[in-house]
Amino acid sequence: RHRTTTRASPSPYKFNKERIMSAVISQIASPVAARAAVTRQSTRVTSASSFSSPSPSQRRVDIVPSIPKNVPGVRSPSRRSFRLVNAVAAPVMDAAPGGDPFSAFFAEQMLDETAMLAASTFPISPMELIAKTKGILATNNGAGDPSRLAADFRFVAPVVGPLSKEKFIAAFSSFKLEEAFPDAVANFYAFRVDPFETNRVWFDSRFKGTHTGPFAGSIKPTGITVETPPQTSSMRFNEQGECTQMTVGYVLDKQLGNTGGLGGVFGILYAIGSGLPFPEAQPWAKSLRYSLFNKLGGFMTKLQGFLKGLGFGKK
Repeated sequence: RHRTTTRASPSPYKFNKERIMSAVISQIASPVAARAAVTRQSTRVTSASSFSSPSPSQRRVDIVPSIPKNVPGVRSPSRRSFRLVNAVAAPVMDAAPGGDPFSAFFAEQMLDETAMLAASTFPISPMELIAKTKGILATNNGAGDPSRLAADFRFVAPVVGPLSKEKFIAAFSSFKLEEAFPDAVANFYAFRVDPFETNRVWFDSRFKGTHTGPFAGSIKPTGITVETPPQTSSMRFNEQGECTQMTVGYVLDKQLGNTGGLGGVFGILYAIGSGLPFPEAQPWAKSLRYSLFNKLGGFMTKLQGFLKGLGFGKK
């Protein structure tokens, strides 16, 4: 008696799984590679017009092909996968006829800061200047290390100054802001070298702190949290790396914060209810002359419109 052994036929999917996966990957990879080549060429051709808005002829090319469903061993990609893969590639755009309408404006009105800084003859690099600026800020604006300030140093604020090095050090050495605002943070940011004055560093700040200690020797704690508007400051250096001028307290947007639009110490004093009794230390207000000027200008505009309505001034 012969025993007949029947072997199960191998599943075609077992042998074709790798082939199927290879085909799927090649379907995805080929359009991606082709798209990369198109993108590289279109970038070289249309780099000057990268800011132009899409025209009706511009189109997005989907790089993910359709994949057969219900193939054993092959997991169908989800909608999220399609979106993620398509989001990686930027749209393929046809060149807009006529070129970029803004290129002339950019060329004429926008500075090439990199080129200007590269052409600078100042011996200290932008990175070193920014590091020196931060070092002065870390030493109480140089009052804690006067060697960082030049002999001819000047301090200039919107109202206060110019102050000499000696007067500045005397004022800031006795000014203990951290005692009145123990949680204060200056929030310095946006350090950059001026392309017109390559020995000058600009930076911005947004002071925030709660008044929980005595201020200026006589102002008792109020518990008020002070938030200043964004302010811009600067430091100018000589070739020895010493700071020759410091400017502070120039407000960028008077609408922000709770200092009445004031910067520097005047703004802090106003926020805690101890504003100094002169116009420069108070929020800006229209003068009587400016108010009359605006009213007169509005009246004259209405009068001219009225006269034109009566036929005066017509030829």
